[in-house]
Amino acid sequence: MNINIRRCMISDAKPIYELCRSELGYEFPESQVEANVRRMIGESNNLLLVAELRGEVVGFIHAHNHEPVYAPPMKSVVALAVNPEYRNHGLGHQLVRAVEDWARETGAAGVRVNSNVNMNEALSFYKSMGFEYIKSQYNFRKMLK
Repeated sequence: MNINIRRCMISDAKPIYELCRSELGYEFPESQVEANVRRMIGESNNLLLVAELRGEVVGFIHAHNHEPVYAPPMKSVVALAVNPEYRNHGLGHQLVRAVEDWARETGAAGVRVNSNVNMNEALSFYKSMGFEYIKSQYNFRKMLK
């Protein structure tokens, strides 16, 4: 399988939107995904990559800087999704390795990821990639008007 891992382009917004809905369960307007992609591809603190097979986007990863005052700078995987038809072919591994390369190139100490406790496949995947379980936590948000 000849997979091309490349930086995201604005034209990739629609397949990213579709993967976010179908694989990650996020309901979000397609226009907002496109606006976010448009903004993020020009920012050095975000990395958006897609996995492309025969011209079709079949997976993507989004990572960004994680720079807390209490720890060394790291990269944080915000989202990773691969079309189920193309899982177990190494796409996810290639995407995560690309983020690891970005972390090394920019002097980050490592890569972190949060995953829903109900996503057993994701938990197994990250463990297989050498990520170690740190802690469980609650995730809060407050939407502003």
